[in-house]
Amino acid sequence: MKTLILGEILNGTLSSGTLEIIKKAQDESLDYQVVTIGSDDDPTIGSKSFKQTYIKRSSESLQFSKVTDLITKIVNDEGINLILGSSTYLCRDLISFISVDLNSSPVSNVIDFEINGDAVSTINSINGGESLYKSKIASNHSLLLVRPKSFEPADVELNNNFETMEVENSDVAIFDIYKEEKTGPQLEDSKVVISAGRGMVDKENLVIVEELAAKLNAAIGGTRAIVDAGWMPYSQQVGQTGKTVKPDVYIACGISGATQHQVGMKDSKFIIAINKDEEAPIFQLADLGIVGDTLSVIPKINQNL
Repeated sequence: MKTLILGEILNGTLSSGTLEIIKKAQDESLDYQVVTIGSDDDPTIGSKSFKQTYIKRSSESLQFSKVTDLITKIVNDEGINLILGSSTYLCRDLISFISVDLNSSPVSNVIDFEINGDAVSTINSINGGESLYKSKIASNHSLLLVRPKSFEPADVELNNNFETMEVENSDVAIFDIYKEEKTGPQLEDSKVVISAGRGMVDKENLVIVEELAAKLNAAIGGTRAIVDAGWMPYSQQVGQTGKTVKPDVYIACGISGATQHQVGMKDSKFIIAINKDEEAPIFQLADLGIVGDTLSVIPKINQNL
Protein backbone atom coordinates (compact mmCIF):
# COMPACT_ATOMS: atom_id res chain seq x y z
CA MET A 1 0.00 0.00 0.00
CA LYS A 2 1.39 3.42 -0.95
CA THR A 3 1.96 5.38 2.22
CA LEU A 4 2.86 8.94 3.15
CA ILE A 5 4.42 9.69 6.54
CA LEU A 6 4.19 13.24 7.85
CA GLY A 7 7.58 14.03 9.34
CA GLU A 8 8.60 16.54 11.98
CA ILE A 9 11.94 18.05 12.92
CA LEU A 10 13.36 18.15 16.43
CA ASN A 11 16.83 19.53 17.12
CA GLY A 12 17.70 19.54 13.43
CA THR A 13 16.73 15.94 12.69
CA LEU A 14 13.67 13.71 12.46
CA SER A 15 11.62 13.56 15.65
CA SER A 16 11.29 10.32 17.59
CA GLY A 17 7.58 10.20 16.69
CA THR A 18 8.46 10.23 12.99
CA LEU A 19 11.07 7.50 13.44
CA GLU A 20 8.55 5.35 15.33
CA ILE A 21 6.09 5.48 12.42
CA ILE A 22 8.89 4.76 9.93
CA LYS A 23 9.74 1.61 11.92
CA LYS A 24 6.11 0.47 11.78
CA ALA A 25 6.01 1.13 8.03
CA GLN A 26 9.16 -0.94 7.61
CA ASP A 27 7.74 -3.80 9.68
CA GLU A 28 4.59 -3.80 7.54
CA SER A 29 6.68 -3.68 4.32
CA LEU A 30 4.78 -0.60 3.18
CA ASP A 31 5.72 1.35 0.06
CA TYR A 32 6.30 4.59 1.95
CA GLN A 33 7.80 8.02 1.56
CA VAL A 34 8.22 10.88 4.03
CA VAL A 35 7.15 14.50 3.69
CA THR A 36 8.69 16.56 6.48
CA ILE A 37 7.46 20.02 7.41
CA GLY A 38 9.74 22.48 9.19
CA SER A 39 11.52 25.80 9.17
CA ASP A 40 15.13 24.66 9.74
CA ASP A 41 17.62 25.77 7.09
CA ASP A 42 19.70 22.58 6.80
CA PRO A 43 18.11 19.68 8.71
CA THR A 44 19.51 16.15 8.69
CA ILE A 45 16.39 14.30 7.56
CA GLY A 46 17.31 12.51 4.31
CA SER A 47 17.97 8.78 4.01
CA LYS A 48 18.93 6.16 1.45
CA SER A 49 16.11 4.04 2.89
CA PHE A 50 13.21 6.23 1.75
CA LYS A 51 12.24 9.19 -0.37
CA GLN A 52 12.23 12.40 1.65
CA THR A 53 10.55 15.67 0.61
CA TYR A 54 11.09 18.71 2.79
CA ILE A 55 8.41 21.40 2.80
CA LYS A 56 10.18 24.43 4.20
CA ARG A 57 7.87 26.94 5.79
CA SER A 58 8.55 30.23 7.48
CA SER A 59 8.44 30.10 11.27
CA GLU A 60 6.93 33.58 11.19
CA SER A 61 3.69 32.81 9.39
CA LEU A 62 0.60 30.62 9.58
CA GLN A 63 0.51 28.66 6.36
CA PHE A 64 -0.83 25.19 6.98
CA SER A 65 -3.47 25.57 4.27
CA LYS A 66 -0.79 26.10 1.64
CA VAL A 67 1.41 23.35 3.11
CA THR A 68 -1.46 20.90 2.91
CA ASP A 69 -2.22 21.95 -0.66
CA LEU A 70 1.25 20.63 -1.55
CA ILE A 71 0.76 17.45 0.49
CA THR A 72 -2.64 16.75 -1.05
CA LYS A 73 -1.15 17.18 -4.53
CA ILE A 74 1.54 14.60 -3.69
CA VAL A 75 -1.13 12.22 -2.39
CA ASN A 76 -3.23 12.54 -5.53
CA ASP A 77 -0.35 12.53 -8.02
CA GLU A 78 1.28 9.42 -6.56
CA GLY A 79 -1.84 7.45 -5.69
CA ILE A 80 -1.22 7.34 -1.96
CA ASN A 81 -3.92 5.69 0.16
CA LEU A 82 -2.47 5.70 3.67
CA ILE A 83 -1.33 8.86 5.49
CA LEU A 84 0.36 8.54 8.87
CA GLY A 85 1.27 11.24 11.37
CA SER A 86 2.26 11.36 15.01
CA SER A 87 -0.42 12.76 17.32
CA THR A 88 1.29 16.11 17.84
CA TYR A 89 0.18 19.73 17.45
CA LEU A 90 1.64 19.93 13.93
CA CYS A 91 0.32 16.65 12.54
CA ARG A 92 -3.13 17.09 14.07
CA ASP A 93 -3.45 20.43 12.27
CA LEU A 94 -2.09 19.07 9.00
CA ILE A 95 -4.32 15.99 8.92
CA SER A 96 -7.36 18.12 9.72
CA PHE A 97 -6.75 20.16 6.56
CA ILE A 98 -5.88 17.07 4.49
CA SER A 99 -9.03 15.24 5.62
CA VAL A 100 -11.16 18.04 4.18
CA ASP A 101 -9.28 17.94 0.87
CA LEU A 102 -9.66 14.16 0.63
CA ASN A 103 -13.17 13.97 2.10
CA SER A 104 -12.05 11.38 4.63
CA SER A 105 -12.26 11.45 8.43
CA PRO A 106 -9.00 10.96 10.37
CA VAL A 107 -8.69 8.32 13.09
CA SER A 108 -6.98 9.50 16.28
CA ASN A 109 -5.43 7.79 19.31
CA VAL A 110 -4.14 4.94 17.14
CA ILE A 111 -1.77 2.65 19.03
CA ASP A 112 -1.47 0.03 16.29
CA PHE A 113 -2.80 -0.73 12.81
CA GLU A 114 -3.02 -3.66 10.43
CA ILE A 115 -2.95 -3.86 6.62
CA ASN A 116 -4.90 -6.63 4.89
CA GLY A 117 -4.79 -6.14 1.15
CA ASP A 118 -6.37 -2.73 0.55
CA ALA A 119 -8.07 -2.65 3.94
CA VAL A 120 -6.75 -0.75 6.96
CA SER A 121 -7.79 -1.61 10.51
CA THR A 122 -6.76 0.36 13.57
CA ILE A 123 -6.52 -0.34 17.28
CA ASN A 124 -7.40 2.71 19.33
CA SER A 125 -7.07 3.67 22.97
CA ILE A 126 -10.05 5.18 24.80
CA ASN A 127 -11.21 5.82 28.38
CA GLY A 128 -7.79 6.99 29.45
CA GLY A 129 -6.12 3.88 28.08
CA GLU A 130 -8.35 1.48 30.00
CA SER A 131 -10.19 0.27 26.89
CA LEU A 132 -9.26 -0.59 23.32
CA TYR A 133 -11.41 -0.82 20.23
CA LYS A 134 -10.77 -1.86 16.67
CA SER A 135 -12.05 0.01 13.65
CA LYS A 136 -12.01 -0.72 9.93
CA ILE A 137 -11.63 2.18 7.53
CA ALA A 138 -13.97 2.16 4.56
CA SER A 139 -12.94 5.39 2.78
CA ASN A 140 -10.49 5.56 -0.11
CA HIS A 141 -7.88 7.29 2.04
CA SER A 142 -6.87 6.28 5.57
CA LEU A 143 -5.60 9.13 7.76
CA LEU A 144 -4.14 7.93 11.05
CA LEU A 145 -2.87 9.93 14.02
CA VAL A 146 -0.57 7.62 15.96
CA ARG A 147 -0.07 8.06 19.70
CA PRO A 148 3.65 8.70 20.39
CA LYS A 149 5.63 5.82 21.93
CA SER A 150 3.34 3.21 20.39
CA PHE A 151 6.27 1.76 18.40
CA GLU A 152 10.02 1.57 18.78
CA PRO A 153 11.95 4.14 16.67
CA ALA A 154 13.64 3.06 13.46
CA ASP A 155 17.42 2.89 13.41
CA VAL A 156 18.19 4.66 10.14
CA GLU A 157 21.22 6.61 9.01
CA LEU A 158 20.16 10.15 8.12
CA ASN A 159 21.85 12.57 5.73
CA ASN A 160 21.25 15.91 4.02
CA ASN A 161 20.06 14.60 0.67
CA PHE A 162 16.40 15.37 0.05
CA GLU A 163 14.09 17.35 -2.21
CA THR A 164 13.03 20.76 -0.88
CA MET A 165 9.78 22.51 -1.69
CA GLU A 166 9.33 26.12 -0.64
CA VAL A 167 5.87 27.26 0.39
CA GLU A 168 4.53 30.78 0.08
CA ASN A 169 3.46 32.74 3.11
CA SER A 170 -0.22 32.49 3.88
CA ASP A 171 -2.63 35.37 3.52
CA VAL A 172 -3.63 35.17 7.19
CA ALA A 173 -2.89 38.39 9.03
CA ILE A 174 -0.71 37.87 12.13
CA PHE A 175 -0.60 40.52 14.81
CA ASP A 176 1.66 38.89 17.37
CA ILE A 177 3.94 35.86 17.68
CA TYR A 178 4.86 34.16 20.92
CA LYS A 179 7.76 31.70 20.93
CA GLU A 180 8.20 29.42 23.88
CA GLU A 181 11.86 29.15 24.83
CA LYS A 182 13.00 25.57 25.34
CA THR A 183 16.07 24.69 27.35
CA GLY A 184 17.50 21.41 28.60
CA PRO A 185 16.37 17.89 27.63
CA GLN A 186 13.12 17.69 25.71
CA LEU A 187 10.20 15.85 27.28
CA GLU A 188 9.53 13.48 24.37
CA ASP A 189 13.06 12.08 24.09
CA SER A 190 14.64 12.38 27.53
CA LYS A 191 15.91 9.23 29.24
CA VAL A 192 14.80 10.62 32.60
CA VAL A 193 11.57 12.55 33.21
CA ILE A 194 10.59 14.20 36.49
CA SER A 195 6.95 15.23 36.75
CA ALA A 196 5.28 17.39 39.37
CA GLY A 197 1.74 17.32 40.67
CA ARG A 198 -0.46 19.15 43.14
CA GLY A 199 1.55 17.64 45.98
CA MET A 200 4.15 20.33 45.28
CA VAL A 201 1.62 22.70 46.92
CA ASP A 202 2.88 25.93 45.33
CA LYS A 203 4.53 27.00 42.07
CA GLU A 204 7.57 28.34 43.94
CA ASN A 205 8.30 24.82 45.22
CA LEU A 206 9.05 23.64 41.68
CA VAL A 207 12.56 24.99 42.18
CA ILE A 208 13.51 21.79 44.02
CA VAL A 209 12.21 19.71 41.10
CA GLU A 210 14.26 21.87 38.72
CA GLU A 211 17.35 21.32 40.88
CA LEU A 212 16.82 17.55 40.81
CA ALA A 213 16.26 17.63 37.05
CA ALA A 214 19.52 19.54 36.56
CA LYS A 215 21.44 16.95 38.61
CA LEU A 216 19.93 14.04 36.65
CA ASN A 217 19.93 15.75 33.23
CA ALA A 218 16.19 15.13 33.17
CA ALA A 219 13.23 16.74 31.42
CA ILE A 220 10.45 18.25 33.53
CA GLY A 221 6.77 17.41 33.10
CA GLY A 222 3.59 18.02 35.03
CA THR A 223 0.00 16.99 35.51
CA ARG A 224 -2.96 18.75 33.95
CA ALA A 225 -3.88 20.27 37.31
CA ILE A 226 -0.69 22.28 37.64
CA VAL A 227 -0.63 23.16 33.94
CA ASP A 228 -4.18 24.52 34.25
CA ALA A 229 -3.03 26.43 37.33
CA GLY A 230 -0.34 28.14 35.24
CA TRP A 231 2.63 26.59 37.00
CA MET A 232 4.16 25.38 33.73
CA PRO A 233 3.26 25.56 30.02
CA TYR A 234 0.91 23.11 28.33
CA SER A 235 3.81 21.74 26.30
CA GLN A 236 5.11 20.09 29.49
CA GLN A 237 1.87 18.31 30.37
CA VAL A 238 2.08 14.52 30.57
CA GLY A 239 -1.13 12.54 30.19
CA GLN A 240 -4.13 11.79 28.05
CA THR A 241 -4.55 15.39 26.87
CA GLY A 242 -0.83 16.11 27.01
CA LYS A 243 2.24 14.21 25.90
CA THR A 244 3.09 10.53 26.08
CA VAL A 245 6.54 9.72 27.42
CA LYS A 246 8.46 6.48 27.70
CA PRO A 247 11.73 7.25 29.50
CA ASP A 248 14.08 4.83 31.20
CA VAL A 249 13.19 6.47 34.52
CA TYR A 250 10.03 8.39 35.41
CA ILE A 251 9.86 10.18 38.77
CA ALA A 252 6.39 11.26 39.89
CA CYS A 253 6.56 13.95 42.56
CA GLY A 254 3.35 14.64 44.46
CA ILE A 255 1.21 13.01 41.77
CA SER A 256 -1.79 10.93 42.83
CA GLY A 257 -1.86 9.07 39.54
CA ALA A 258 -5.28 9.57 37.98
CA THR A 259 -6.02 7.42 34.94
CA GLN A 260 -5.66 10.43 32.63
CA HIS A 261 -2.09 10.94 33.82
CA GLN A 262 -1.19 7.26 33.81
CA VAL A 263 -1.96 6.89 30.11
CA GLY A 264 0.85 9.32 29.34
CA MET A 265 3.59 7.60 31.37
CA LYS A 266 2.58 4.04 32.27
CA ASP A 267 4.97 2.48 29.73
CA SER A 268 8.05 4.06 31.32
CA LYS A 269 10.69 1.42 32.01
CA PHE A 270 11.16 2.26 35.71
CA ILE A 271 8.73 4.37 37.72
CA ILE A 272 9.52 6.07 41.02
CA ALA A 273 6.65 7.64 42.96
CA ILE A 274 6.90 10.09 45.85
CA ASN A 275 3.61 10.81 47.62
CA LYS A 276 2.52 11.19 51.22
CA ASP A 277 -0.72 9.30 50.55
CA GLU A 278 0.13 5.61 50.66
CA GLU A 279 -3.19 4.82 48.94
CA ALA A 280 -2.42 6.99 45.91
CA PRO A 281 -3.07 5.10 42.62
CA ILE A 282 0.41 5.99 41.34
CA PHE A 283 1.88 3.39 43.70
CA GLN A 284 0.09 0.66 41.75
CA LEU A 285 2.34 1.47 38.79
CA ALA A 286 5.52 2.31 40.69
CA ASP A 287 8.56 0.05 40.75
CA LEU A 288 9.78 2.05 43.73
CA GLY A 289 7.46 4.00 46.02
CA ILE A 290 8.42 6.53 48.66
CA VAL A 291 5.66 7.41 51.12
CA GLY A 292 6.48 10.91 52.30
CA ASP A 293 6.06 14.62 51.74
CA THR A 294 7.69 15.56 48.43
CA LEU A 295 8.74 18.90 49.90
CA SER A 296 10.86 17.00 52.42
CA VAL A 297 11.96 14.02 50.33
CA ILE A 298 13.21 15.83 47.21
CA PRO A 299 15.57 18.25 49.06
CA LYS A 300 17.14 15.24 50.82
CA ILE A 301 17.67 13.53 47.46
CA ASN A 302 19.23 16.73 46.10
CA GLN A 303 21.59 16.91 49.08
CA ASN A 304 22.86 13.39 48.41
CA LEU A 305 23.40 13.67 44.67
